[in-house]
Amino acid sequence: MNASRFKLALEKLPPEEWAAFEILASAFLNEEFGELTRTTAGASGDKGRDSELFSEKGDSTVHIQYSVSGDWDRKIQGTASRIRENFPDTTVLIYLTSHKIGSKADALKRKLRENFGFSLDIRDQSWFLDRLNSSSAREIAAEELARKIVDPFLAQTGITSHPPSHLSRPEALAALTFLGLQWRDDEREKGLTKIAYEALVRAVLVDTDSNHRLSRSSVHQRITDLVPDHPRPRVRQYVDSALQRLEKKSVRHWTKEDEYCLTYEEVRKVEEYKTEAALADEDLMQSIEEVSASLISGGICDDNVRERFVELVRRVVETLIFNRSETFAVAVSQGTVEGLSSLDHRSLIELQLSEYPLPPIEGVDWVALLEEALWEMLRSDNEVVQEYFRSLLDSYTLMAFLRQTPDLQRAVRKLFAYGDIWLDTSVVLPLLAEFLDDEGGGRFTRMIKAARDAGLKLHVTPGVIEEVDSHMKRCVTCVRLEGEWVGLVPFLLKRYVITGRSRASFNGWLENFKGGHRPLEDIAEFLNDEFDISEDSLAAEMRMVPDELRNALQNIWHEAKRRRRESNVDDSAIDRLVEHDVENYCGVIGFRNHRGSSPYGYSAWWLTLDRGAFDLTGKLRGQMVSDPPSSPILSADFLVNYLAFGPARKNVAKSSERLLPVVMSGLRADWLTPDLLEEAESLREEVGHLPDRIIRRRVRDHLDAARRRIGPVALTGLDGGDDW
Repeated sequence: MNASRFKLALEKLPPEEWAAFEILASAFLNEEFGELTRTTAGASGDKGRDSELFSEKGDSTVHIQYSVSGDWDRKIQGTASRIRENFPDTTVLIYLTSHKIGSKADALKRKLRENFGFSLDIRDQSWFLDRLNSSSAREIAAEELARKIVDPFLAQTGITSHPPSHLSRPEALAALTFLGLQWRDDEREKGLTKIAYEALVRAVLVDTDSNHRLSRSSVHQRITDLVPDHPRPRVRQYVDSALQRLEKKSVRHWTKEDEYCLTYEEVRKVEEYKTEAALADEDLMQSIEEVSASLISGGICDDNVRERFVELVRRVVETLIFNRSETFAVAVSQGTVEGLSSLDHRSLIELQLSEYPLPPIEGVDWVALLEEALWEMLRSDNEVVQEYFRSLLDSYTLMAFLRQTPDLQRAVRKLFAYGDIWLDTSVVLPLLAEFLDDEGGGRFTRMIKAARDAGLKLHVTPGVIEEVDSHMKRCVTCVRLEGEWVGLVPFLLKRYVITGRSRASFNGWLENFKGGHRPLEDIAEFLNDEFDISEDSLAAEMRMVPDELRNALQNIWHEAKRRRRESNVDDSAIDRLVEHDVENYCGVIGFRNHRGSSPYGYSAWWLTLDRGAFDLTGKLRGQMVSDPPSSPILSADFLVNYLAFGPARKNVAKSSERLLPVVMSGLRADWLTPDLLEEAESLREEVGHLPDRIIRRRVRDHLDAARRRIGPVALTGLDGGDDW
């Protein structure tokens, strides 16, 4: 039996199915204890045990409890009290549950030994899964439970339990499921149009078998209903081609009747895929519950409000993912740049709150808490959750493309198939910060690796190298000044301290990137060696653009940077920052040499997280007599989707594509004030006798709690562009 199928049965087992779980548990125990196991549960009561083991003399010392209760701690303690009262000679309580408990019960085990004098043997979900295939009797019992629990569940669900309202029809859910499955399994070289229509054909045949087939005309009609705005002759053409390709692989064709059904193997594959999606959904909900508990712990609200908060977090996250897919598909189809830098997350949250309100509580800002939970989820290091997000985004994006055009491949063909991308400082600094991750492979690292694999050439200007070095010097100054630093803690130092490390060792960490004699050369060499990012000036290309454009950009950026920079930054530093940005913006335009027939047909781009940069075209129109050229700015969000769907996607491995981040820009950096910096150092001194990994964890957790206590700091961070 498939272990994922059994795991899903245990995950989805509702409390009212306690009898089904007792049958399963008894079957698993009989393999170990045989006829010594006797069920004692009944309508009249069981005196605290559901089953007991009898010795030959008839005295009972081992008792067994079956339970599907999620409140296992209270359940076990209540059972222990009743057993001690009714069966004082008990030596062991075996507790079988469908839930995952693991080491969380260690303290309870000690408590029962001390207070009741018997041992607690917990056999949780992992115990059942480990023994699934150890005997045919256990496999049969597990399959019986799966038929009862899993099959009805899979018949009603798709890849998500929270689809947007207009995609919640069974036909649309099936289409989303098959789009995700087709995208996961197909070779990277296949065109998007073929992938999409093969998925739609399989989706409309989802309930067919050899005795229940669909005619060709019915297949045409059902797919036309899914894409009603497309020309019917074109849709029929794509459907017929897909049917021909799928014959004898996923679809059986009765030629005489011209009817179709899915093969048995295909039905099993779909069930396995939906099972995996449902398990990922469970992991997602568990992560959301953990994040929510950390944000609204204590007596802020009752359990019902907490459950509604969890539900709202789920809706906000999935709505954001859906909106990203729609924005990307529309942008590619229409050839527009606007709206790709970031979406209005706060408005999205407020809209969800208006539809699913939470009760007003004094001192509680629900919008801020939901925003905090959103970012916690999007930057989660849970690989299963991140793969789930990416799979959902891919499915939504394919569906969004289908709603825009019947020929998906033609839509993405306008995208650049190769290119040169210059990285802004706002991209380079987070890339360097990910060297703090013990596991490595953060979102920026994954994006850059995939971009390299896709064949894109990555560059930085000498000005960006200079800004990175200047930022590192500011970090060193902040460390040296200790409690006298005024303003925000610089980004790299902030990330360093938040991981629990001591600021005293910060200078040593910087030696990963540069030495003391030739720091600019060292930084450039590091970027080239680690990421294949070359240092290339755009000064000559910048001079190729009209003076009017350069002057307008200088005026706009001078005003913006003076408004955003801290008061202790002098004008000469602002002049240098403006000069570097103008070189990137104008230099990329000059580098393009007027190639490309649409905004995304260009092969040269400037990648930045600075939100203000995406508003430049409108501002330039207000300062220039002539029309400004097409913007050279590429958002990181667009880039990761391009790597998944663009012409170069065939060079990106599926394993890399699955882990591409869902969101890049718009993420706040963690906030750290000088006061919290000192607080972190004080805590390190207090626990200095502990191993370093424990000290780092204590400091990190303390700063997380302090950040939540202070509350989210709106709109400050990476994409603000100026904390370096």
